[in-house]
Amino acid sequence: MIDPIAINAACSKESPFTASGNTLDTPFYTVQFNDKMYLSSLFDKRTKRELCENGQALNTFLLAEDVPLAWDNWDIDADIEYKLRDTATLLESQVVSCGPIEYRIRNRYQLTARSSLTQDIVFYADDPMIRFDTRMDWQDDHRLLKTAFPTSILSDFARQEIQFGHVKRPTTRNTSIEKAKFEVCNHRFTDLSELRYGVSLLNDCKYGISVKDGCMALTLHKGGCRPDAAGDKGIHDCTYALLPHIGDFSSDTVIRAAYCINDPVSIVSGRTQNQQSFVSSSESNVIIETIKPAEGDATNCYILRIYEAEGCASHAKISFGHSVKSVEETNMLEEKLEDIPVCENKVALSLRPFEIKTLRVTY
Repeated sequence: MIDPIAINAACSKESPFTASGNTLDTPFYTVQFNDKMYLSSLFDKRTKRELCENGQALNTFLLAEDVPLAWDNWDIDADIEYKLRDTATLLESQVVSCGPIEYRIRNRYQLTARSSLTQDIVFYADDPMIRFDTRMDWQDDHRLLKTAFPTSILSDFARQEIQFGHVKRPTTRNTSIEKAKFEVCNHRFTDLSELRYGVSLLNDCKYGISVKDGCMALTLHKGGCRPDAAGDKGIHDCTYALLPHIGDFSSDTVIRAAYCINDPVSIVSGRTQNQQSFVSSSESNVIIETIKPAEGDATNCYILRIYEAEGCASHAKISFGHSVKSVEETNMLEEKLEDIPVCENKVALSLRPFEIKTLRVTY
């Protein structure tokens, strides 16, 4: 439980966060914690909606024996869902930051007799995202660790990111094909959305997940022993985040935040005279994914790889913050397809749903 005296002593006068007992009030949520510091209630004040399903706690750590029939370090068998149990013991909980920007709680857990986990839960004053910065000291064999988020979102499919787009997978277990999808891959995000509201689970490096009804369970670690008996042991860091969003899934509500988790801003010393972006897109769903040197002997040119991220046809203008001589569309082998007219250092593109375009820019 949170000690309200310690919290009030740690908070600055400018802090928008208040706490009492096991309840935390933020600009976006009223949060209640259970005795393991899991989120037993998450009430979104913007929409007056409870996000925990039937009293189940968000960010519940689940552990199971994991001895697959084959491919020890990679495969997961279907019976894993029947083995998962909450075996974590909370050793320590303290508030380490309470100011005008964030409220940060640090929890330390004993997962097994040999493995432990330390996690910061971060609530922001100006962002609805709830961030979980996690460090695992893993010393177990044949164990699998998940974190479960049983939400109240009603959707018959989940959107899960793949490279240059996303796929929709069912949240039910009605057929043998659906049952086979008890564990699937996602890259930066998995999203459950209704027409006017949704919840995304973002991550920076954990790409296995299971979704059933409104529950998303992200796989955090797997203690395989072959081919390397000690390959999964040691200190492992990861970050994941829960992002409730008003409105349906879109680049603005989900994809941008997922990119920010994976590619945070880099700060370097120095100064610049030019405040323009090197290159930018007029449409948020048309994403500039890659800027790279051109292959071969070409000089004074580089490659842009651009894609449409939402699954809808789009028109976009690509603007350059420098002088451009010519722009060519190429295939992914960087072989020329056609010239693209340049007007005032801008080019106009039309993209089909999830289409990838590669441009060679000469300056």
